[in-house]
Amino acid sequence: MRFYRTYLLVAGAFCSICTLAVIFNCGWEDSSEIRGRENGKHDNIALASTAHLPETFLFVSVLSSPNETERRQNVRETWFRLSAKGPSVFIAKFVVGTMGLDSEERKILEEENAKFGDLSFLERHEEAYDKLAKKTLASFQNAYDNFKFKFFLKTDADSFVRITPLIMNLKTVQHPMLYWGFLDGRAKPFRKGKWKEPEWNLCDRYLPYQLGGGYILSYELVRFLATNAPLFRIYKNEDVSVGAWLAGLDVKYVHDPRFDTEWTSRGCSNEYLITHKHTTQEMTQMYENLKTTGKLCAKEIQRRLSYVYDFSKPPSECCTRINGTNIP
Repeated sequence: MRFYRTYLLVAGAFCSICTLAVIFNCGWEDSSEIRGRENGKHDNIALASTAHLPETFLFVSVLSSPNETERRQNVRETWFRLSAKGPSVFIAKFVVGTMGLDSEERKILEEENAKFGDLSFLERHEEAYDKLAKKTLASFQNAYDNFKFKFFLKTDADSFVRITPLIMNLKTVQHPMLYWGFLDGRAKPFRKGKWKEPEWNLCDRYLPYQLGGGYILSYELVRFLATNAPLFRIYKNEDVSVGAWLAGLDVKYVHDPRFDTEWTSRGCSNEYLITHKHTTQEMTQMYENLKTTGKLCAKEIQRRLSYVYDFSKPPSECCTRINGTNIP
């Protein structure tokens, strides 16, 4: 089988038993206008005035913990610097839960924000791993309430984003119901350990979801998630939760192996748009590589096989990792 350098696979809504799919090269034009906002307040974020919200093409939400000061500074000094585009193109914010912090912890964060202006505080969210899905949902509400945007990138402080090619590629695949990332449809729920999902009873597998190291949602999907937040069942895994919340919508799923966003990095490919689970030293080295050579990797390596999502098969058979391919 021959694989090409761009892998964009799109499908309609699907279930765990069967799927109807179309695979094609994406070249959509987004003809929809951003809709007017609805008034009201959400439970876990204060609602800002909608009169003059900052407007951007891509809103970037980097989930971060209060004590990740070094991580945030590393992101500022690496991939945040890869684009000279202004806020009309992208705005990036570190999203931090502040509920339960003592006065000294809060003071440190406020001083950091006064210096850099890139923190968003979730006043009613307390940081904890088992509350990560709630935090992600609150980040959607935060963005919806306080910014105008066409697309939303959720990523983590240990992910490296090639922001310029990401935005360029986003403009070629943009769609009003876009859900773009590294898609998994065959994962079985964890029944023990750190990622145990006692609340998952929909079926014997997770519904298809984009892996959590980085994925992009359209404004319409963020609006849906933000305005319906009180209705959702919250699962432990945030990326699994988002996939379940969106499963019944007419979503445009885009699987792209250039999103290295699994629980561990697959290695280093110069085609990666986002790569997850890296140390600050690795992030700095990738930045230096791009600045000096124009390439992400000093040497391309593959530690873990990738796959192209097969929409012609049931989700449980979607994702075969094949030896000897050049899939990123």
